[in-house]
Amino acid sequence: MGKGILMLCFVLLLGCASTPEQIATDSQDIRTLAESSRSRFVGHDDPEGVAEQTAIIEKAGAISVAAAAVDPTQPAWQGTLELALWTALLLTLAVVVWQTGLGTLLRRLFNLIPERKRSAAKLLREAVEHPENIREAAAAIRTADPLINAAWKG
Repeated sequence: MGKGILMLCFVLLLGCASTPEQIATDSQDIRTLAESSRSRFVGHDDPEGVAEQTAIIEKAGAISVAAAAVDPTQPAWQGTLELALWTALLLTLAVVVWQTGLGTLLRRLFNLIPERKRSAAKLLREAVEHPENIREAAAAIRTADPLINAAWKG
């Protein structure tokens, strides 16, 4: 459930328009509605309604012009929240990639095999080629990996 809330916050944060853009959009919507209403008042021959809708259209135009002068500032916490959400998204993505097995594939593709694992593989390869070295290979692998050593003893 926590992941769902986190993703919802992230989508909402990215999907929000800036305040001046939202003001301009709303102003244009009001202007469109007022023009439609004014045409109906003209059809009903209602000069008061036409005058009222004309005033609304003019005020909506003034709001659109004034919206361009608005400086869209964000609170200090919003930048921190955005950074935290990006970080959480990247961490979640890394965990998903690793848990689905894509991490192992990426390690193979980019040859990111740890040195300890490489030396263990080399010892095993030598033990297969020269069976008399099997004791040294087993001892080296047990020494290099405490979990294998514990499993060996258990």
